[in-house]
Amino acid sequence: MNKVAKFLISFGVFVVICAVALNWFVHSEVRKELDRTVAETPGLQVSYTDLSVDIYDHAVTLEDVAVTLPSGQTFTADALCISDFDQRNPIPHHARATASRLSCDVTTANFGAWADIMRKSGIESIVGHGVVDYIYDPDTKIFTLKTLSLDDQKLGRATLNCAVTGIDLNAIRLEQLIGFSLKNATLQLTDRSLTHTVVAHWSHVMKTSETQTVSLIRRELAGLAEIAAKQENMVAEDVMLGLRRFMGDPASMTVSLAPNKPVPVLYFFMGRDIFETMQLLNMKIVTNSSDGI
Repeated sequence: MNKVAKFLISFGVFVVICAVALNWFVHSEVRKELDRTVAETPGLQVSYTDLSVDIYDHAVTLEDVAVTLPSGQTFTADALCISDFDQRNPIPHHARATASRLSCDVTTANFGAWADIMRKSGIESIVGHGVVDYIYDPDTKIFTLKTLSLDDQKLGRATLNCAVTGIDLNAIRLEQLIGFSLKNATLQLTDRSLTHTVVAHWSHVMKTSETQTVSLIRRELAGLAEIAAKQENMVAEDVMLGLRRFMGDPASMTVSLAPNKPVPVLYFFMGRDIFETMQLLNMKIVTNSSDGI
């Protein structure tokens, strides 16, 4: 074997050794940093059985994850992959994570006042594929939620994206709420059994058939659309008619908010007229439902 061949083989072995050493070092450092961050965050608890790092894709994957948030909410996931994370700021300015088989039990801690209604409707847990992806611009103070989605194969899929102005992630304070403004938002819903589950619950409560319950809801929405029309509020009228179509034939629905200028978040807590709010937010509903019966 000539010297060139020996050199190439030796170099190849060296590269493999370096790659293994680097991989071990990166895994060790990531695990150490993650555990340190969790320990320094009051109320945050994270457990996992394994951690892997993809050096080339800059991704960290945790297996068999159980999380308790500072707010008291809990969830588990078969795998949690963090593919983008800002390490330079105490509150990350950008992050992207996906969760496989994300499971969240329907408890008061997780869903508040909605928990009782959800359980009575037969929804004991939410299980699906979750994604969160956001970015914050400190110069414009705009927080953009690119994607927040959950795909439950039983109930349906929901995807939210929005932009909020007036946020300072570098100095979060309660009084900042006064300056928060909604720039835009879009909610996309794909129904599988969620509407049927909710209708079945209300049918039981009202002691009527599901068909009668749907008809009653559609009549109420049609009546609200007529009231909006008399007020010459076409935005609210179209929203009510869109909801009416969806209730008659639940499939998919997109709700969008595109106000002419950012709307202060505090506006939603001032008890304003719902039709006026819809008009201010320039709300639109698009469905692929037919008019139905």
